[in-house]
Amino acid sequence: MSELDNAVKLMREHPGVTDAAAQRAPDGRRVLAVVPGLAAAPVDLRDHLWDALDQAELPDVLVAVDALPAADPDLDGPGSHTFRAPSTPTEEDLAEIWAETLGRTRVAADDNFLDLGGDSMTAALLLDLTNERLEADLTLGDLLSAPSLAAIAEIIDNARR
Repeated sequence: MSELDNAVKLMREHPGVTDAAAQRAPDGRRVLAVVPGLAAAPVDLRDHLWDALDQAELPDVLVAVDALPAADPDLDGPGSHTFRAPSTPTEEDLAEIWAETLGRTRVAADDNFLDLGGDSMTAALLLDLTNERLEADLTLGDLLSAPSLAAIAEIIDNARR
């Protein structure tokens, strides 16, 4: 079974997903089209795949569509969810802190704290751990105004310069 077939099989096993297709984009990224349910719980589906697939098999893009497309899905259209692994030292450190704080196995660079279930209590813990471990001066305003883990990492890195 190919890695794409394995990913499709796992997506179809996820509750709420009735069908799925996978194909490679011209640049080599794996593309997954899922119907229906992705728009309602993309993080839940992503976690389901992360728990079962090796890093190399993980999809780069999940695209919510009304029906499986006959041609390549629009990667930038509504419902597209890109999951990028943390790539800088600060992003990697933050991903560990976020995973620990939010009780998650993994956190992607493009994940949003609130979308992952963050609330005021976890925000306080996350800020305390981040500021202590990364010797940062992150505020609640920073956390709420930055759209992603990568954006928070950029705030920290810019403050260090």
